[in-house]
Amino acid sequence: KNHVCTVSGCNMRFKRLEHLKRHMRVHTLERPFACTYIGCQKTFSRRDNLGQHMRTHE
Repeated sequence: KNHVCTVSGCNMRFKRLEHLKRHMRVHTLERPFACTYIGCQKTFSRRDNLGQHMRTHE
């Protein structure tokens, strides 16, 4: 696994760069995916988690 998280104390390693980039949101608290349901203000770091959440509004 070539891609290593550089955050002190985190030993995560990834085969794919995009997976490392996705993982880095754990440390930066970036949550770019927001629920569009009226009155819901939840945000997520991963698109697939937003998709799962959206099903709760059905």
